[in-house]
Amino acid sequence: MNFSLLLPAFCVSVCIATAVGASAHAQPAKAPAAEGAAKGVGAAELTTIKASVEAVDQRNRIVTLKGPRGNVFSVPVSERVQNLPQVKAGDVVEVVHYEAVAVEVKRTEAAPALTETTMADRAQPGERPAGVALRKVRVVTNVLGVNTDNQTVLVRGPLGHLAEVKVRDPKLISDLQAGGQIDLTYVEGLAIEVRSAAGK
Repeated sequence: MNFSLLLPAFCVSVCIATAVGASAHAQPAKAPAAEGAAKGVGAAELTTIKASVEAVDQRNRIVTLKGPRGNVFSVPVSERVQNLPQVKAGDVVEVVHYEAVAVEVKRTEAAPALTETTMADRAQPGERPAGVALRKVRVVTNVLGVNTDNQTVLVRGPLGHLAEVKVRDPKLISDLQAGGQIDLTYVEGLAIEVRSAAGK
């Protein structure tokens, strides 16, 4: 079964404040040809993740993945990925997406809360077709896991799915621990490609 979806080349870079580098479990994909700007954010990283599919939420277009180190996290999938109904739990896939990156992170004792804002970045008139939807999420919740090597924190994001979020500042990561309360604002981009991958 082929999960490949060939999309037009993107000519804008989705922008997220404080984003640098790909997670250790992901390999960088080819960056878009040119840079654009989404208001209020800075440059994001396009990554390719090879992982096994744990679950597929077809209604909300979210794929839950298990990475090569056993890390479980979810990725929202663009409506441009037309093969999502073919993706099933147990499949091994490669997912091309803009990783979730922290904009602000701090410890807190505040009551659990969640707010979500949708943003978008589009190609300028005359440029090749492009556009990536973004979600800016602020969540007050418990930390489910911390990976100091990858500089990522695992939390429960919108719709109850797990979100693995890149945190640039190593001092912030070292100050966090699983079970602790966190006030986290992050931005994530939709996956723009899902394709089959060999081997589990």
